[in-house]
Amino acid sequence: MKLSLKHQTCGAIILSIVGVLAAGCAAEGVNGGEENVTETSSELRAEWSTTPVTVTHDIPAPDYKTLKVAKNNGFDRSVFQFDTGIPGYDVRYVTNPSQCASGDPITVSGTAYIQVQMQQANAYDYETQKPTYSPASIVDVKPNLASVKQLKMSCPGIEAETSYIIGVSAKKNFRVTELKNPPRIVVDVQQ
Repeated sequence: MKLSLKHQTCGAIILSIVGVLAAGCAAEGVNGGEENVTETSSELRAEWSTTPVTVTHDIPAPDYKTLKVAKNNGFDRSVFQFDTGIPGYDVRYVTNPSQCASGDPITVSGTAYIQVQMQQANAYDYETQKPTYSPASIVDVKPNLASVKQLKMSCPGIEAETSYIIGVSAKKNFRVTELKNPPRIVVDVQQ
């Protein structure tokens, strides 16, 4: 049976929708219920490593909006979302988690620590004197997943630097990807 171009296009669209729905069902969310933080595999790079990842983007500083964390099949995912674009970032293991400005040590659950520095990303609005993100509880999240135990903000986005420490159960491979609609930095840690 030969299908017309119109029928082939409709079939491809239906298969794409089914794929996205199936991918969305794979994530088990935390932080107040089910959170779909799974994306289609075509948008992800499969580069797992413990090597630091540094990327620069020459854009005006976007506002940091929210954080989502979820258990997926084989890895735990942390998603940092922004309003107008993806800032530059540096993701790496550190031995001593600390506050960005003071250098004071901070306590984070886990035995290994991934620092996620988002450079030129606002988390604080000087005009309104309020955080740009919501909910306020995302400054310290304790999902206690297989790998990701805690995420704690270590730099509050004043002067356009926002940072988190991800406490993990052990030093495991991670990957960093970017997703566009809305703009997000994704940090996956193998379980």
